[in-house]
Amino acid sequence: MQLDNPLLKLLACPTTSNTLQQSGDTLKTENAEHTYPLIDGIPWLLPQPQNSLVDWSIKLNHFYQVLMDEIGELENSIKSTPAPTQQRLQQLLEGKRSFIRSVLDLLTPVVRNPMASTATYNALNDIAPNTQNLLSYEANLYRDWVWGGEENQLSADIVSQYIDKEQCKNLLVLGAGAGRLALDIHQAISPEVTVATDINPLLVLAAKRIIEGYGLDIYEFPMQPLESQYAAVSHQIEGVKKPDNFYYVFSDATKPAFIKGSFNTVLTPWLIDIQPLELSRFLQQLNQYIDIGGQWVNFGSLVFHQKRDALCYSIEEVKTIAEQQGFEIHNIQQQQIPYLKSPYNAGHRVETVWSWSANKIKDVAPIKQIQTLPPWLLDIKKPIPKTHYFQQFTVTHRTYAQLSAEVDGRTSINKIANKIAKRQGINPDEAINLVRNLFIDLYTQNN
Repeated sequence: MQLDNPLLKLLACPTTSNTLQQSGDTLKTENAEHTYPLIDGIPWLLPQPQNSLVDWSIKLNHFYQVLMDEIGELENSIKSTPAPTQQRLQQLLEGKRSFIRSVLDLLTPVVRNPMASTATYNALNDIAPNTQNLLSYEANLYRDWVWGGEENQLSADIVSQYIDKEQCKNLLVLGAGAGRLALDIHQAISPEVTVATDINPLLVLAAKRIIEGYGLDIYEFPMQPLESQYAAVSHQIEGVKKPDNFYYVFSDATKPAFIKGSFNTVLTPWLIDIQPLELSRFLQQLNQYIDIGGQWVNFGSLVFHQKRDALCYSIEEVKTIAEQQGFEIHNIQQQQIPYLKSPYNAGHRVETVWSWSANKIKDVAPIKQIQTLPPWLLDIKKPIPKTHYFQQFTVTHRTYAQLSAEVDGRTSINKIANKIAKRQGINPDEAINLVRNLFIDLYTQNN
C-alpha cells in the first residue's frame, strides 16, 4: 500500500529524526539503518518496532488466555445456577466468545506466535508500554461510536472554539484513541491534513475500520450493568465515510515521529496528565512538533499520574512550565462534562476538564536520550554479571526463581530465554523480550 504523499512527507524516524522513504510495506531511513513496518497500511513508528510488535502480541495472547479462562468458568457455573442467573451468565458467555473473535480479527496484523499458559504470563508479567494494556480505554471505543453523543459534542465544541480555521493548515492529534474527536475536529475545521496518533493497536485498528466505512460488531461489558440484560451488550457500529487527508499513525507522543515543526496546530486530548514523562520533559518533546507561531490546544483533566506529589501540578504551575518550554498559554477555561455516561452502566462520573490554547514562541531542544543501561542489557549475547542481588533474588522472589537461578556470570539473556522457550513452549522471540524486560526492570529498580 502506497502512503499518500501529504502523510509521507511529514513522517520521520522516531530514533534519529531523519526523513523516511517507503519501500513496499516498509518505511526506512535513507541509509536503511532504521526500518518501520506498515500495519494494516498504518505506519508503525515506535522505536524498536519489532520489539514493540512482539510486546503487543504478548498482550494479545495474554488477553486470549485470560478470556478463555473466564469462558471456562462461565461454562462450569452455568451448570449449577438457578434460571435467572443462568440466563445472565449465558448472555455473558456468548458475549465473551464473540468479543474474543472480534478482538482477534481486529488485531490480526499484530499477531505473533502464541505463548503457553496464563501462569507463564503472570509470572513474567506484561511488559509492553507500561502505561497501557490491550483493553486500556476500551470504554472510549463505545463512547466515541455508540452512546457518547452528549460528551462527544461537548468535547468537539470546546476544542473547536480554540482553533482558527484560517490558521490551521495541518492538525496533529496526539493520543487520539478511538478517533471520534479527531474526526469531528477535522470535519469542523477542514485542515489540509489531519494526523491522529495513538499507541494502542486495538483502538487504532477499530477506528480505522469504522472511519473507512466497514463498521464493527463488538460486545461491551459494563462494569456496573444497570439491568441484568446489560451484562453483555452487542453493538453493530456503522462505518462512516472517510474524509480526505485524514490519517492514523502508530506513535508514542513522547517520541516524535514527524519532521520537526511540521504542524501548525497540535491537539492533546486527555493526554498530558497520563503520559509517563514529567510534564516539563513532555512539553519539551511537544515543542518539537510545532513550528514557531503555531498553536497547541489542550483538552482534558489535570490528574497527573505521577508517584511524587511534587510532579502533580496545578494549573498555575502548568502555565509556568509551559512558558519555560516555549509556549505562551492563554484563554484557559475550566468546565464540567459527563464522562463515559453509558446508558447501560449504573454509574458514571462528571469530570472537570481544562482547556486552553497556547502559541509556540520559541524552540527548545528535544530530550537527549542518554543510555545508562549496562552492556549486557544492550547486547543479549554478553554474559550477565553474577551479583549478590541476583543470588538473593533467587531466594526471595519465588515467582521468578526459574529465571534468576540461571544467572551464573557466564550465561546470557539469549541463552536463558532459549531455555525458557523450550521448557514452557514459548516462541523464542517472545521469550527474549520477556526475559530481557524482566532484567531491565530488576536493574532499573536497584541502580
